[in-house]
Amino acid sequence: MKALVCVLVLMLVCSTTVHSLQCFNCVDDNCKVITECPPSAKFCRTEVNATFLSRTCEESCTPGDDVHCCDQDLCG
Repeated sequence: MKALVCVLVLMLVCSTTVHSLQCFNCVDDNCKVITECPPSAKFCRTEVNATFLSRTCEESCTPGDDVHCCDQDLCG
């Protein structure tokens, strides 16, 4: 009985729910659209300058002067 309980506890601890990253997704207008990213996307990318705003899900992201990268839900 103890072995069964130990196995069940171990399975519970080791099991993880795969959670897709959620990012805002848009180009220019209405930049509060929430998108569930594909499993391969690890970053929310925001690019903004004087004339352009873009938010997307990305597999990789390199921050720069106009680019912000983050890896948490609805960040950026």
